[in-house]
Amino acid sequence: MQAIFEKKAKLVGSKDQGVLWLLNIHDDWIHDQYGESYIYYGTVYSSHKPFHPLSTSVTGYFQDEDSKKWIKLKDGMAFFNPNNIHLAWKNSIEEMIKVTFKTGIYRYYKCKKISRS
Repeated sequence: MQAIFEKKAKLVGSKDQGVLWLLNIHDDWIHDQYGESYIYYGTVYSSHKPFHPLSTSVTGYFQDEDSKKWIKLKDGMAFFNPNNIHLAWKNSIEEMIKVTFKTGIYRYYKCKKISRS
Protein backbone atom coordinates (compact mmCIF):
# COMPACT_ATOMS: atom_id res chain seq x y z
CA MET A 1 0.00 0.00 0.00
CA GLN A 2 1.28 3.44 -0.90
CA ALA A 3 2.09 5.88 1.91
CA ILE A 4 0.37 9.27 2.03
CA PHE A 5 1.16 12.79 3.30
CA GLU A 6 -2.37 13.95 4.20
CA LYS A 7 -5.77 12.52 5.12
CA LYS A 8 -9.10 13.39 6.67
CA ALA A 9 -9.05 12.66 10.40
CA LYS A 10 -10.27 13.90 13.77
CA LEU A 11 -8.66 15.07 16.99
CA VAL A 12 -10.34 14.06 20.20
CA GLY A 13 -9.64 14.48 23.88
CA SER A 14 -11.00 15.16 27.31
CA LYS A 15 -11.25 18.84 28.25
CA ASP A 16 -9.19 18.44 31.41
CA GLN A 17 -6.37 16.22 30.06
CA GLY A 18 -4.33 18.74 28.05
CA VAL A 19 -3.88 16.40 25.09
CA LEU A 20 -5.80 15.61 21.90
CA TRP A 21 -5.33 12.31 20.09
CA LEU A 22 -5.50 11.75 16.36
CA LEU A 23 -8.12 9.24 15.21
CA ASN A 24 -9.16 8.02 11.80
CA ILE A 25 -12.28 9.79 10.59
CA HIS A 26 -14.52 6.72 11.04
CA ASP A 27 -13.11 5.55 14.39
CA ASP A 28 -15.39 5.93 17.40
CA TRP A 29 -14.53 8.14 20.35
CA ILE A 30 -16.03 6.94 23.61
CA HIS A 31 -16.54 10.46 24.96
CA ASP A 32 -19.32 9.46 27.37
CA GLN A 33 -16.79 7.48 29.37
CA TYR A 34 -14.35 10.40 29.53
CA GLY A 35 -16.70 13.25 30.42
CA GLU A 36 -16.68 16.48 28.43
CA SER A 37 -14.67 16.12 25.25
CA TYR A 38 -13.24 18.06 22.36
CA ILE A 39 -13.84 16.63 18.89
CA TYR A 40 -12.34 18.38 15.86
CA TYR A 41 -12.79 17.18 12.28
CA GLY A 42 -10.24 18.18 9.67
CA THR A 43 -7.14 17.16 7.76
CA VAL A 44 -3.79 15.98 9.06
CA TYR A 45 -0.66 16.81 7.07
CA SER A 46 2.71 15.15 7.55
CA SER A 47 5.48 17.68 7.52
CA HIS A 48 8.38 15.46 6.42
CA LYS A 49 7.58 11.81 5.83
CA PRO A 50 4.66 9.82 4.48
CA PHE A 51 2.53 7.61 6.72
CA HIS A 52 0.28 4.57 6.34
CA PRO A 53 -3.33 5.57 5.46
CA LEU A 54 -4.63 4.07 8.74
CA SER A 55 -1.86 5.46 10.94
CA THR A 56 -2.76 7.62 13.91
CA SER A 57 0.79 8.32 15.11
CA VAL A 58 1.50 11.08 12.62
CA THR A 59 3.91 13.94 13.31
CA GLY A 60 2.82 17.04 11.43
CA TYR A 61 -0.02 19.54 11.44
CA PHE A 62 -3.80 19.32 11.75
CA GLN A 63 -6.21 21.87 10.29
CA ASP A 64 -9.70 22.10 11.78
CA GLU A 65 -12.28 22.21 8.98
CA ASP A 66 -14.65 24.55 10.83
CA SER A 67 -12.31 27.26 12.12
CA LYS A 68 -9.49 26.65 9.57
CA LYS A 69 -7.02 26.95 12.48
CA TRP A 70 -3.90 24.79 12.88
CA ILE A 71 -2.39 22.73 15.68
CA LYS A 72 0.91 20.83 15.77
CA LEU A 73 0.98 17.04 16.22
CA LYS A 74 3.78 14.92 17.65
CA ASP A 75 3.27 11.16 17.25
CA GLY A 76 -0.47 11.65 16.87
CA MET A 77 -0.89 13.91 19.91
CA ALA A 78 -1.51 17.63 20.23
CA PHE A 79 -0.80 19.19 23.60
CA PHE A 80 -2.60 22.22 25.04
CA ASN A 81 -3.11 24.12 28.26
CA PRO A 82 -6.26 22.63 29.88
CA ASN A 83 -7.22 26.11 31.10
CA ASN A 84 -7.15 27.64 27.61
CA ILE A 85 -7.06 25.36 24.56
CA HIS A 86 -7.34 28.34 22.21
CA LEU A 87 -3.67 29.22 22.82
CA ALA A 88 -2.59 25.98 21.08
CA TRP A 89 -4.50 26.74 17.86
CA LYS A 90 -2.86 29.09 15.36
CA ASN A 91 -4.45 31.06 12.53
CA SER A 92 -1.78 30.04 10.03
CA ILE A 93 0.66 27.18 9.72
CA GLU A 94 3.51 29.67 9.32
CA GLU A 95 3.18 30.59 13.01
CA MET A 96 4.40 27.08 13.94
CA ILE A 97 7.16 26.51 11.41
CA LYS A 98 10.81 27.23 12.09
CA VAL A 99 13.35 27.10 9.30
CA THR A 100 17.02 26.63 10.00
CA PHE A 101 19.90 26.25 7.61
CA LYS A 102 22.97 24.19 8.34
CA THR A 103 25.94 25.07 6.20
CA GLY A 104 28.65 23.18 8.00
CA ILE A 105 30.95 26.19 7.69
CA TYR A 106 31.95 28.40 10.57
CA ARG A 107 34.30 31.26 10.04
CA TYR A 108 35.58 33.70 12.57
CA TYR A 109 36.81 37.05 11.38
CA LYS A 110 38.89 39.08 13.76
CA CYS A 111 38.42 42.80 13.53
CA LYS A 112 41.64 44.69 13.39
CA LYS A 113 41.80 48.30 14.34
CA ILE A 114 43.65 50.53 11.99
CA SER A 115 45.43 53.34 13.70
CA ARG A 116 45.43 56.69 12.03
CA SER A 117 48.68 58.53 12.03
